Amino acid sequence: MSRARLLGSLDIPGTAAAPAHARSYLRTILDPTLHALDAIADVTLLTSELVTNAVVHTASGDGGKVTVSVMEFPGGGILVQVADEGGPTRPTPRAPDDEFDLHGRGLRLVDALAATWGHQRDGVGTTTWFMVDAGEVQVERRDAS
Repeated sequence: MSRARLLGSLDIPGTAAAPAHARSYLRTILDPTLHALDAIADVTLLTSELVTNAVVHTASGDGGKVTVSVMEFPGGGILVQVADEGGPTRPTPRAPDDEFDLHGRGLRLVDALAATWGHQRDGVGTTTWFMVDAGEVQVERRDAS
């Protein structure tokens, strides 16, 4: 029986640069020869959105940290967990107040692009997670003739 495999986990200082650090980290652990490129792009975008939310809306952004953990499941599913240091609200997609508003779209993107997502609070903070079906890259084989 195959099991999930931890690709990595990274603690990131809760600063404005945290989303960029998360994206850079994902580039080092996600292999484009194993996962579809559009799935890697979705994972990168959604992780960036969740890290941004953690920095902006929780104690992680006040000198704290954000932890990003990535697991790979048999068949190509990728699970990302973003743990923050707690805040006053629960992660909930906001209804669009203004279609031209530049803020408040992160969880709506997660809801639209992830196969599934959710969050869990504990005594320390909130872990928001999502899963993307990253598929397996099909390699075309040619006979040497």
